[in-house]
Amino acid sequence: MIELWVISLVVLSTILGAFGSLFFKFGSEAKSVKKLFFNRNFLAGMVLFVVATVLGIIALKFGELSKIFPITSLTYVWVAFISAVFLKERITKHKLLALLFIVVGIILITG
Repeated sequence: MIELWVISLVVLSTILGAFGSLFFKFGSEAKSVKKLFFNRNFLAGMVLFVVATVLGIIALKFGELSKIFPITSLTYVWVAFISAVFLKERITKHKLLALLFIVVGIILITG
């Protein structure tokens, strides 16, 4: 069984990664590739992705890859809800059902 702090680290990593994606979305509105690399949103997304990756690597040191890696699928769940809140994207019934399947799958694999 995975220790709770390791699971918490992976979950935090997925949340940071999801917010990193949101910042990439905001940064993608830069007018050119050159301006993209100096865009605050793009840079914030990069920082969040780096921190998320480091946290994920730390978690891997203390847990089984076959149990930790599926937890990273939570990123899809967070992105769906973050997109609904910040980008006003819709969460349809089908999308909600798919997100539920992801969560159930994670529980079955890590349980």
